[in-house]
Amino acid sequence: MAAIKVKLVRGLAGCPASHRVTVQGMGLKKTNSVKLLPDTPATMGMVEKVGYLIEWERVDAPAPQGRAARKKAAAK
Repeated sequence: MAAIKVKLVRGLAGCPASHRVTVQGMGLKKTNSVKLLPDTPATMGMVEKVGYLIEWERVDAPAPQGRAARKKAAAK
């Protein structure tokens, strides 16, 4: 599965509250912060919603694992 590199390029001042929550859900906190997200339909919907605030690109990297998957792997 591929991954998406997302970068917040505009500030959140003046944008709707639902867009702020979406950006926060992507894990972006400050301008120029970057996150690697899995390439899923849910992620692409979030990217489309706040596309005017972010830059994104597909990368050939393994998709990041969720917290539960990391805990399960550590327990083995």
